[in-house]
Amino acid sequence: MSKINTKTNKENVKRKEPDTEKYELYHIKELDGIRAIFIIIVAWFHIWQQSWLGPVIGTYSFDWLVRNGALFVDGLILLSGFCLFLPYARSKVYGEKMPKAKDFYLRRIARIVPSYLFAIILVLIVFILPNHEYQSLGFAIKDILSHLFFVHNLIPEVMMETKILGVLWTVGVEMQLYLIFPFVAKAFVKKPIITYVAMVLISLLSCYLISSIFYNINYSFWLNNTLTFFCVFANGMMGALIYVKLSKILSRKKYLEILFVIISIAMIFVFKAMCMSRMSYVHEQKWQIDFRYLLSFCFLAMILSTILASKWYRAIFNNKVMKFIAIISFNLYIYHQFIAVKLKEFKIPYWEGEELPNYTGNEEWKIKYVIICVVVTVLVATLTTYLIERPLSNRIKKLNKSKEV
Repeated sequence: MSKINTKTNKENVKRKEPDTEKYELYHIKELDGIRAIFIIIVAWFHIWQQSWLGPVIGTYSFDWLVRNGALFVDGLILLSGFCLFLPYARSKVYGEKMPKAKDFYLRRIARIVPSYLFAIILVLIVFILPNHEYQSLGFAIKDILSHLFFVHNLIPEVMMETKILGVLWTVGVEMQLYLIFPFVAKAFVKKPIITYVAMVLISLLSCYLISSIFYNINYSFWLNNTLTFFCVFANGMMGALIYVKLSKILSRKKYLEILFVIISIAMIFVFKAMCMSRMSYVHEQKWQIDFRYLLSFCFLAMILSTILASKWYRAIFNNKVMKFIAIISFNLYIYHQFIAVKLKEFKIPYWEGEELPNYTGNEEWKIKYVIICVVVTVLVATLTTYLIERPLSNRIKKLNKSKEV
């Protein structure tokens, strides 16, 4: 038996072309790096809102990037759709068994809930309740319960006036999408075009209705309605299917990889053009509603071309630094804005006078403030990831396995 295996292995080695590398179909490490970069830019945007530190390196200004940092939330939601649909795409293309809905929900709960609940409890006990930030018991109950049931983004009063971490509205959107995902994913596997078109139409109709009455509604609330993200999630799912299908008909070739490097870099310039368009639009938030579908295409092209590109280029997104940031990324996202606001509120670093230092143009304060924001955020994210998220997540998974046994 061992001789037969050895012979077979040698034959496989001979048949393998020297410049051929298989596509990764399970854990695509470059996606971790892309997620890390997207979250870094979102955090940069929120810290910039507090500091006004000019994003200039040498003579080049990244003002266009940081001012549009909020757009990368759409990129993160698309990335979520891509990663979650990957096993379903393998099921369709390679005949693998589809994940069970129960297993899907368990993994999402294990990934999201420990850090999410800990963050809510932490800010309530340490900041909100001791400082009597709630003006009424009724709103306090509404704010807390809506967050516990992941529907806070559906309630205008809570969405606009929450005392809990403001960035958590995205978790509400994600959890609502997760709730229907196993059923949508199965439909996508059976009828990809029909399901895709249905999701996009729902989203485009929602965006159109909001855009048509934009100035007569609370647009800050309706802008991020879950239905408007259906097209973003659908493009992520379709992207995963395209990638897996390409893996079956293509092998990595140097000329193809170089082509994808060029496309990936080109998409950065396309995104910059979209940012410039947004800043010159009649209203920046209305632009997001009007162009959310096209923006998601830009992110999809950026993601696909990056993971299909040359190995040296993919190394930018697949390295130890990016891996670490990806590991702590959820907690980095949860805490960065809150930490930035509280540091400024507590005058850290200290400044004199009543006028805010970003108003007075205190450049020294801006630099110190940004450095402290980054250090504290990374420290908090690291501690909560390794002391809270990972132990509790593993515990949830082990409890499920013990029940199955």
